[in-house]
Amino acid sequence: RPDQVTMFISDSSPESYERLIDQLLASAHYGERWGRHWLDAAGYVDSRGTDNDAQIIKISEGMWKYRDYVVAAFNEDKPYDQFLMEQIAGDERVDWRNAKTFSPEIKNQLIATGFLRQSADVTDEQELNTADIRYQVLFDTLQTFSTNILGLTVHCARCHDHKFDPISHLDYYRLAACFTPGYNVHHWIPASERQIADVATSEKERIDTNNDRLEKGIGRAEEQVGRIHQQTKKRLLDATLEQMPEVIREDLKKAIQTSEDKRTGVQKYLLSKLGTQLEVRPEEIDRALSAKDQASVTALKEQIKSLAQEKRSYGIIRAFWEPGSAPSTYLFRRGEYTTPGSPVNPGVPKVLEGVTQGLVMPDKGSITGSSGRRLALANWLTQPDHPLTARVIVNRVWQQYFGKGIVETPDNFGRSGALPSHPQLLDWLACEFMDRGWSFKELHRLILRSSAYRQGSRLELGVRKISDPYKKDPENRLLWRMPLRRLESEVIRDRVLATSGLLEHRIGGPPIPLIPHSDGSVEIDVDKLTDKTDQYRRSLYVFARRNYQLSELSVFDQPLVAHNCIRRQHSAVVLQSLLMVNGKFISDQAVQFSKRVIERAGSNQKTRVREAFMLAFCRLPTDSEWETSFNFLESQAHRWQLEKDMKKSQACDHSLQELCHMLLSANELLYVE
Repeated sequence: RPDQVTMFISDSSPESYERLIDQLLASAHYGERWGRHWLDAAGYVDSRGTDNDAQIIKISEGMWKYRDYVVAAFNEDKPYDQFLMEQIAGDERVDWRNAKTFSPEIKNQLIATGFLRQSADVTDEQELNTADIRYQVLFDTLQTFSTNILGLTVHCARCHDHKFDPISHLDYYRLAACFTPGYNVHHWIPASERQIADVATSEKERIDTNNDRLEKGIGRAEEQVGRIHQQTKKRLLDATLEQMPEVIREDLKKAIQTSEDKRTGVQKYLLSKLGTQLEVRPEEIDRALSAKDQASVTALKEQIKSLAQEKRSYGIIRAFWEPGSAPSTYLFRRGEYTTPGSPVNPGVPKVLEGVTQGLVMPDKGSITGSSGRRLALANWLTQPDHPLTARVIVNRVWQQYFGKGIVETPDNFGRSGALPSHPQLLDWLACEFMDRGWSFKELHRLILRSSAYRQGSRLELGVRKISDPYKKDPENRLLWRMPLRRLESEVIRDRVLATSGLLEHRIGGPPIPLIPHSDGSVEIDVDKLTDKTDQYRRSLYVFARRNYQLSELSVFDQPLVAHNCIRRQHSAVVLQSLLMVNGKFISDQAVQFSKRVIERAGSNQKTRVREAFMLAFCRLPTDSEWETSFNFLESQAHRWQLEKDMKKSQACDHSLQELCHMLLSANELLYVE
């Protein structure tokens, strides 16, 4: 915000930069910003299935709780080793099956396992609930796990030994065996049913039993109300029939009493002519109730209301757990489940067992209802001497700051991946990360205080045509300057909303619904919002789909989520400019932006220019920008006065909207130096 920038610039204390870092890391919105990166790597979506039809949105009810868990974990600076253990084996760390009540900790552990529920599961469709597709869900989960946490592309080994890395065909199925008890193909639960109540089993049974009792009471009361209404309706109908000619009275009675599909032609004809006169409306019944019946109906409705208020409800958790005993896992020849080989035990790639201890399975019976395989895997991953876990995540944090990781292939630390540009730096950062308690915030402080991060991104060429560093290292692999980076799609939209003053800061909760249109555009479904200001919430809370995302996000490279996204790609295409210039969202925000400028600057055009630049870019305009903007406002106001016969004040306001629209479309809003 402009006031924060002004405060920082005016603070001459040597600790001002340190204080700014601490303030930003303490912000509740830090978790939203950095949690988004983890959600990318986890392949988080709010939809079920492959999401290949724009018009059909299958909602994964309650999945948003996992998103909120991630945000909260970053905000509270949950150690990364604990963060991993909860997501991989949260259900195996607490005895939730036998708990009398679910503590916040138990709920948190179960919600965290939503990490393993992100793969596209189409087995809700009966014709797609087949063995090959069930196995595909398991394999996709394994791919997300390996690229995200191990930084390895193990999926090649599904069919044969890896062609480049020392990962064997057997290694793949040993690793898969850690997850087969949860994704048990022979004890399969479709995605729509793979959920547990957010209360303990005994408590759920009590709630269900009590609700059933209350429902029966409500049903009996409603039946009594219905009988009273039916008797009154019959009385009114009989009175109406008495007014009909006697010759057709009996025929009308029979026609009314006969079901529609069994009526004769004569009966249908009679009702088509006289049916409207025989209708008894609900309000007529209410008016015709006797005093005694009226008192009875009122008492019964109060009873229904009272019983309904006694009902209790519970939510659902999209958790990952083991629904039965662990099945045998087999090595599939050529990756085909129809040609199983010998059974395999859970394990990890042999090449990694050479530098760390392998899986240590828990004692039998120590975990109620679970095999303990994922807990053993999580313990293995978080060993201090593990060669990959800390390096992979540290590399990704570095990537977010510098555009590229020290290893430029963040999902592939194998032989086919890129070599680290600064191997010793990567090792040192990984060790510091672990030594400082696996703390993300400490890692941020370490990077943000570095001279590498605090460099400028502009090329200072001086008299020469090009600088020496650029000649020696044109790709800036050695980081002799800060790379110019474009903001992610969500940050661009959020920044526009912040500039217009409409950004809502509420944290957490169900996703904001979307509506796809036939022209391919996708908008927020405002009609489904209980609070209309929800449309201005941060983009993190917009309903996340595998495809067909909100247009303002998709055009700026919101990733398509086939599996997950370890590194976002940035493009520069015409659609981006068209959206910023012609899009309804940007146009609406420009109007709001101009109103905000007027509130702060009044009617003075020069002051308006100053405030517009401060709100958009947190800086004053340069002399040339000031002159150009002022001239633009004057000329456009004059034009509106001539062409549209506007008053001067109205024309000035309209020209300000256009200036604000231009600023929202500027590169300075899209890029960070």
